[in-house]
Amino acid sequence: MIPLTLEEKEIKAWAGKAFKEPWFDLVQKCAKISRGEKLDDIWYHPFFIDIFIDVRFVYKIMKAIKISDFVNGNLFTIILSKKEDRVIWACFEKQKDGVFTEAIVLNPEEKWADKVAELLFIDNLQGAYEYVSSWVKRNELGDSVGAIKVANIMFFKAIKDAWEKSYEGKNLPLFFMLFLDAVKKIIEKRWLRFYPNVNLYKMIKISYPLLKELSYVTYPLSKILSAKPVNDVLVAYNSFVVPLKVSI
Repeated sequence: MIPLTLEEKEIKAWAGKAFKEPWFDLVQKCAKISRGEKLDDIWYHPFFIDIFIDVRFVYKIMKAIKISDFVNGNLFTIILSKKEDRVIWACFEKQKDGVFTEAIVLNPEEKWADKVAELLFIDNLQGAYEYVSSWVKRNELGDSVGAIKVANIMFFKAIKDAWEKSYEGKNLPLFFMLFLDAVKKIIEKRWLRFYPNVNLYKMIKISYPLLKELSYVTYPLSKILSAKPVNDVLVAYNSFVVPLKVSI
C-alpha cells in the first residue's frame, strides 16, 4: 500500500482526535444505554465546544428523531486519500432503534478496499455502494447498508483550518464564521458525498445557496473577529464561561 503523505498523516491524526474519538465514545455509551447497562461516566464531551453533555439526554434526542434515518440506517463510512486513489480508513456503523450503537473499524489494506477505491476514483458511487452492501452481507457484518458516506481527507483539513485559525475554537464566533466557509468549500469541492442521496446530504446541499450569500458577510466578520483586541476579549470570555455541563 502506498504510504500516506506527511500532510495526510497529520490530518488523519487530527481527525482521529476531533471526530473519531468523541464519536466512538458516544456510540459505545449509547450501546450501553440501549442494553440497559449503567454508565460509569455519563458525560459526553464534543471536541469543538468545551461543554459536557449528559449522554442520556443525547441518546433520548437521537432516539426520538431517529438520527440514523437521516442516512437511511446502517452507514458505511469511507475516507479517501487526497488524490482519491485509495481508501485510508473505513468503518461500518450499525444502528438500533434509530441510534448508532456499534462502530466496526475495517482494514483498508484488504482487497475490498482496492475495489472500492477503483470505483470511487471514477466517481461510481452506485457501484461502490452495491459492492460494499454485498461485502457486508457476505462477511456477516450486518443485514444491510443504508448508505455509504465518502469523505476526502481534505474534508477534515477544511475543518481543521477553521479550528486552528479560531485559536483552537477558543474564539467561538470566529470558529462559527470560518466553519461556514469550510462547509461551503467542502460542498464545492465534493469532499463529502453520500449514496444514495440521503436526507442529511440533501439538507447540506440545500444550505449551499445560503452559505454562498453569507460568504459576503462572513469574510469581513472574520476579519473583525480575528483582530487582536476583539479576539483577546472573546478568548478570555470563553475561558471564563467554559467548560459547561448540561444534564437532565
